[in-house]
Amino acid sequence: MLLAPHATMEIAMSRDVFLVEGLRSPIGKFGGSLKPLRATEFGSEVASALVDRVNIDAEDLDLIIAGMVLQDMTESNPARIVGMRIGVPVTVPAFTINMQCCSSMAALIQATYQVAVGAVDMVMVLGLESMSNAPHMVPGSRWGHRLGSGAFLDTVRECTLAGSGMWGDPTYMIEVAEHHADVDGISRHQMDEYAIVSHDRAATASAEGRFVDEIVPISVPTRSGSVVFGVDENPRPGSTVEVLGELPSVQPGGVITAGNAATINDGAAAAIVASADAMNKHNLEPLARVVTEGIAMVGCDPNLMGYSCVDALNAAMASADRSLEDLDLIECNEGFAVQLLACEEMGGWDRDRLNVDGGSVGLGHPVGMSGLRISLHLAKALRQRNLSFGGATVPAGSGLGTAVLLEGL
Repeated sequence: MLLAPHATMEIAMSRDVFLVEGLRSPIGKFGGSLKPLRATEFGSEVASALVDRVNIDAEDLDLIIAGMVLQDMTESNPARIVGMRIGVPVTVPAFTINMQCCSSMAALIQATYQVAVGAVDMVMVLGLESMSNAPHMVPGSRWGHRLGSGAFLDTVRECTLAGSGMWGDPTYMIEVAEHHADVDGISRHQMDEYAIVSHDRAATASAEGRFVDEIVPISVPTRSGSVVFGVDENPRPGSTVEVLGELPSVQPGGVITAGNAATINDGAAAAIVASADAMNKHNLEPLARVVTEGIAMVGCDPNLMGYSCVDALNAAMASADRSLEDLDLIECNEGFAVQLLACEEMGGWDRDRLNVDGGSVGLGHPVGMSGLRISLHLAKALRQRNLSFGGATVPAGSGLGTAVLLEGL
């Protein structure tokens, strides 16, 4: 099928950009099924499966952009590692973004820019995270501790500071969530109620096969051979508010618990973004159009970081001259139930259109993967429901937010 350029685009964004297809791994629990593999290992399986699904050669890619947060130097520049593992030519550039939870959506945005301005025609976008394999550090050990002692720092825990310790206001995400609960007047009971919604929607979507088209089973090595991991591990169907109400709070006297917050997880996603020229050349059918007028990256008060996703989605809609009524579906990443509830109220979002197949409280939150995962699922959910338009948005630690608008095709 032939795809014509979109006539109303500004000169700076002179070409349409299409989300051709996307896939993801099942989401593994912390220390769960994906623990034996590094992020670039199971990410490469997803990327290779995507190339096969789209029926292109790895040589057809012009660029690889990844989002990943908890990388160490054994996986320096994961985008390049995945490209080398799946046979992308050595001449194809690759780079990796760390924008906390926004990382892989920021990668999608950068890919969109590259295609829209005509720099490239086909980009692979990746979202990767193995929180199970995040390293510990011993600061100062390079030069010796003399008569002192060195302490292990857990990079997973340090990640939740989002760098705030370096500008003199060290605040963990759990403290930000508690602050949201206080400022926004949201009770623990409300959070627990929403957590049940997230888990139940995720479990229902899985049972009804709505994730089948996006999940790539991963072969995981074990002592007795390999096993196939094919289903998200995190959703807990059938839980109740009463059960969640018995969980202790993470902080003394607080309202955030392991039951109403997103969990620590492993997972990877991959997508192909292309121009109309590339679509025509390779005879590809698009999944959705990335609305190049409707992408946004914003910042806000780090202590109320949840608001950034509302600001980002509002900015994307304003830039595209769209309104909330135009959005058939909204995907918003759930770092905490309190954050989602605060944003739902602030944004005026309709629950019936929001995270209709569950969010990160239910499915899990591999931080570098989530932004791309929700974007891919938005495109597939629009198609499954025969709907036309949607928005995906992510808030991130340190007060950053991203959003993209997608037009279903």
